[in-house]
Amino acid sequence: MSDEKRPPNDRGQGRKPKSATGEVMKPRAMRWTDSDWADALLIGMDKVRELVRKEAAKVRKRDAA
Repeated sequence: MSDEKRPPNDRGQGRKPKSATGEVMKPRAMRWTDSDWADALLIGMDKVRELVRKEAAKVRKRDAA
């Protein structure tokens, strides 16, 4: 196949990370201090996501009441 007929290689190639429910995960930009980032890496991103989900559920429950 000649180079002119080949599709570009920059269109979402590779496997995308998915959550436990199969939902595709997207990278998000967040600002962290170096010490906060070190703490997050220490406990692991899965645990950080779990903590965020729990806190968000509390806030949603409080706001719904």
